[in-house]
Amino acid sequence: MSARRTAADALRRLAPRLRSRRTWLALLALLLVAGGLYVYALDDALLSVEPSRLVLDRRGRYLGEVPAGDGELGYWPLPYVMPERVVAATLITEDQHFHDHPGVYLPSVARAVLQNTRNVRVISGASTIAMQVARMQEPGPRTLLRKVSEALEALLLIRRHGHEQVLRQYLMLAPYGNRAHGVARAARLYFDKPVEDLSWAQAAFLAGLPQMPGRMNPYSPDGLRRATRRSHRILRALHAKGLLSAVELEQSLGAELGIVPRPRRRSEAMHAVLEWSAQAKRRQSPISVATIDLEIQEQAAAILRDNLERIEDSGAGNTSALVVDTATGDILAWVGSRDFFSEEHKGAIDFVRTRRSPGSALKPFLYALGLEKGAFTAASELPDTPMDVRSDAGGAYLPENINHTFMGPMLLREALGNSRNIPALRVLSEVGVEPALRFFEKAGVGDIRWEPDRYGLGLAIGNLPVTLEELAGLYGVLAREGESLPLRRFVDEPQVPSRRLLNREAAQLVRHMLADPLARRPMFPAGGALDYHYAVAVKTGTSQGYRDAWTVAFSDRLLVAVWIGNHDWRRMRGVGGANGAAAAAHRIMDLVMEDHRPWQPMLDAFPPPERAVAVDVCPLSGRLASVDCPHRKSEWFVPGSAPTQHCPFHAQVKLDRRNGLRASPSCPESEVISRVMLDLPDTYTQWARSQHLDVSPRLESPLCPAHEEALQPKVVIREPRGQVRLLFDPDTPASASTLRLAAEVTPSTEPIVWLVDGVPVATVSYPHEYRWSVTPGRHVITAAMSRHAEVSSPLTVVVED
Repeated sequence: MSARRTAADALRRLAPRLRSRRTWLALLALLLVAGGLYVYALDDALLSVEPSRLVLDRRGRYLGEVPAGDGELGYWPLPYVMPERVVAATLITEDQHFHDHPGVYLPSVARAVLQNTRNVRVISGASTIAMQVARMQEPGPRTLLRKVSEALEALLLIRRHGHEQVLRQYLMLAPYGNRAHGVARAARLYFDKPVEDLSWAQAAFLAGLPQMPGRMNPYSPDGLRRATRRSHRILRALHAKGLLSAVELEQSLGAELGIVPRPRRRSEAMHAVLEWSAQAKRRQSPISVATIDLEIQEQAAAILRDNLERIEDSGAGNTSALVVDTATGDILAWVGSRDFFSEEHKGAIDFVRTRRSPGSALKPFLYALGLEKGAFTAASELPDTPMDVRSDAGGAYLPENINHTFMGPMLLREALGNSRNIPALRVLSEVGVEPALRFFEKAGVGDIRWEPDRYGLGLAIGNLPVTLEELAGLYGVLAREGESLPLRRFVDEPQVPSRRLLNREAAQLVRHMLADPLARRPMFPAGGALDYHYAVAVKTGTSQGYRDAWTVAFSDRLLVAVWIGNHDWRRMRGVGGANGAAAAAHRIMDLVMEDHRPWQPMLDAFPPPERAVAVDVCPLSGRLASVDCPHRKSEWFVPGSAPTQHCPFHAQVKLDRRNGLRASPSCPESEVISRVMLDLPDTYTQWARSQHLDVSPRLESPLCPAHEEALQPKVVIREPRGQVRLLFDPDTPASASTLRLAAEVTPSTEPIVWLVDGVPVATVSYPHEYRWSVTPGRHVITAAMSRHAEVSSPLTVVVED
C-alpha cells in the first residue's frame, strides 16, 4: 500500500508541470517506473490467519470460544475435500465463471465500467472470488485505484496458487455475520454441524450471507426472511444450471433450515470456559471437546448456591467445587466461585486454583504413609491427650482438637474417622515431615517451601496450602488404590500413565476407614452429611479460625471436592467441613451418581485389602481382646501386622478393701477384693480423672506393703515441677488465679501440710492436692508430713505482676 500511495502522490505533484514534450516523456517514464513498483508491491500470498478456538462440552454443547487475533470468530480451514454443495452454491452466487478466467472476468469488468461511468460512482465492482480474497486479505476503501489493485492481485493469486486454493481461501475468510468468518465456522454457528454435512438448503443459505451479512442476520426475523429469499434464488439458479434436480429443488425449498439458537454464555461455567479456552489455544484443532458436562456443571453450581444461602448468615461468602470421573480422570464440573460477576465476593477469582489451608484434609495421607512404613496398623493405639510440640527453633505450643477436648486412648481407625489433631501429630512425628512433603510434591502439590522448620508438625493440621484441584488429585490416589489420577480436560486427551504413589494395601485400608461411618463416631453423629447409603469415602477439613471449609468424597466412580470460605480469608462463624461443605458434596454426589454409569451396581462398602485378615481386638487398646475386655471389635490387618499380645487395659486388679488401693501379696485375704478395672498407663491419668473413670489405682496400699521399705516416710512435690514463672492478672478473680499443687506421699494415708514461704496454707490428705491462690512475687513452696519430720525439696514459683 505504501508503494501505491507514493505513486499517486507523485502524479498529483507533477500535474501542474505538464508543459512540454520533455515533461510528457518524463511523466511516461515515471508512470512506467511507478507501474512497475505498483505491481511489485502487490501481494500474491495467501495469508495465514490464526483461527478461533471453539470449546464444546462432552455432549457437543457450546461451552466457550477463544476469538482469533482480530477478535473475530472462525477462519477455520476446510476439509481436505471441499464440500460439493458448498462449492456449487458459492460459485453460482459469487463467481459463476470462476474456473474460466485467470482471476478477472473481463465481460463483468466491461459491464461494471459502463455502469459506474453512467452513474459517476462505483455501483458495480465485477469482483471475482479471487478479487474478494485480495480485498479480505488487505481491506481498504472502495475506490477505482483500489479496484485496479484487487484485479491485479487476483491475477497473481490465481497464477501462483491455482483456482482451488484461492476458493478454499475465500471459504475460510468470507464474513457470514455475527462475527463468524469462514463457511466451516458458520455451519457450526447456525446449524451446529460440520460443513460437509450441510444440506442443499443450508449450503445455499450460507452462500448468500457474505454479500450482506449485516442485513441478512439469521438471528433477526427480518434478516432471516431476507436470507431465506436469497437462498431460494440460489437454489433455483443451481437447478437452472442442472446442479439440482427438480425433486431436490422442491425438497430444498420446503425444507426446515434447522437454525440453532445463538450460543449463550453460561455464568455458572465462566471459570471453566476460561480454563478450557486457555488450554484450547495450545491445541491444533479449532474445535475441542471438553470433559465438562454442562448439565452436571449447572447442577453442581445450583447446589453450591443453595448451600451457601443456607450458611451465608454465618459469614460464608464464596464456594467452589470439582466433580471428577475416577475411572478416567475426566473433570465433569469445574465451579470456580458462587458468581463470576460478583464484585462483592470477588467472583472472578477461580477458587479451584487458589491456594488455601486444607485444615485436616491432608491427614489421610499421613496415616497412609504410616501404614505403608509399617509403623502403624488400623488398630494402633494413639493417645488423644495433651501434647507438647517443640520446633527445631526451640519454640513450643500445645495443639488442641477442634472441639478443645481429648478422647484418651484411640485406635488409628477412629482417630482418623474422628479427625483428631493430636493423634495425627503423633503419626506425623513418626512418618517425618520431609518424607510427607516429598510425597505431596510427587502427588502434584505445588509451591512447597523447603526452608528449615517451614511446616513442622503443623503439616498435619493445615499449614501446607493446596488448591482444590490438587486436593482432588490427592484423593484420586486413594480412589485408585495408591496410583495417581491425572485429571483430563479434553475427551481426546491422551491418558497420562498413572504412577504408584502409595502401597496398594495402605491406600485400600485408608479408603476403607474413610468409608466407615462407625469410625466417625462420636464426633460426627449418625444421619449427618457424611453418611451415605452406598460406599463413599469422605473426609472434611477446617482451617484455623474457620477460614476454610472442605469436603472431599469419592465413590466407586465419582469424586466430589467442595470448598467454602471468603476471598479475603475472613473468618466464618463456626462453618467447618462437616456442617458447611459436606452437605453440598453429598447432594452433588447423590445427584450425579444417579445417572453416571447407572448400569453399574453401586458398592455397599469398599472392600478391605485383599490379603487382610480380620482379628478381634479391644476397641480401647487395639490388642487382642481378652476375657476381661467388656467390648471387642473386628479389625483388618495385612499379613504379619496383627497384634500378638492381649489387652493390658482391662485386668483383674486386687484391691485393699480398707482404702481402695492396690493390694500386695502381703495383704490379708479377708481384706482383698478382686475387680475387673481399667488399668491405664500413666499417659492417660489426667484424662481418666477428667472423665471421672473408675481406673485402677497406681499406688499400693500402705497397710500391707510388698516391701518393708515402702513404709519409710517420704514426700515429693509431683506438680508443678522445676522453676515456674507465671503472669499475674489483677482483673482475674482470686478463685480463678490458682496453681494446682500435688504431692506423692508414702505412706499414702499420711496427711501433709502445704507451706508457702514457710507459712502453712492447707492440710490435706490423699490424694494430697491443693489449689493455691497466687499472689505477685517470688515464692518458695514445700510440702511437710504432719506426723513425721519429712519435708519435700523446695519449689520456686515466680509470679510476675
